[in-house]
Amino acid sequence: MRKNLTITGLFFIILIVLGELLLPPVVETALEGRLSQKFSTPDVSVELTASPRLALLLGHTDTLAVTVKDGQVGQLRVREMSLYGRRADLDMSSFFKGRLALEDAEALSLTAMFDENGLREALARKISKADNVEVHITDENVLVTADTNLLGRRAQVALVGHIVADDGTLYFDTEQFDIQNSPFGTARLGDTLGRIPLVKPEQLPLAMRVISVTQQEGSVLVRAGEE
Repeated sequence: MRKNLTITGLFFIILIVLGELLLPPVVETALEGRLSQKFSTPDVSVELTASPRLALLLGHTDTLAVTVKDGQVGQLRVREMSLYGRRADLDMSSFFKGRLALEDAEALSLTAMFDENGLREALARKISKADNVEVHITDENVLVTADTNLLGRRAQVALVGHIVADDGTLYFDTEQFDIQNSPFGTARLGDTLGRIPLVKPEQLPLAMRVISVTQQEGSVLVRAGEE
């Protein structure tokens, strides 16, 4: 009887030791795979801490740190994005079904940076029948130029605006919209295009909200947090 108890005890000790040593890398690798699919990029790294480490089996973490490079978020391809949270709880039922969801987290914060190429790709999909789309970002504004076909004539489109956050959503806010060489000459349409949504809260983890935007030469820095 005592021998059986000893063997059983050793078996559980081995399981605990293996779980402490192997579980975090296994979960991190699995999360990286899920996030690679979610953000359409192979360049994802995940770091988890938990005490005890076996708590990861239930989805509980002490800290969660994720870095994504060249990933797709909403309409934007971001050059780099970092997500950090304390006491983040993973929805393990969704996780084992191949999906990724966070149930809860403390101090959840996200920082993302996208450049002119990322914004150009997003706006090219939004501007109907536009070719040769070019984007130039400064700390003062964003200039977008493109060619388009109007009634069989090649015209040039120019947009001037800003990247803004409003009610948790990231927008390109059009302030000036000009069309040159159109069949009707030069048309100055002001802000008729309005705001073009780029990233919505539901496209961020735990429906985080964009809270600040910083434009600089050639890129935009975006910060998001919890509601």
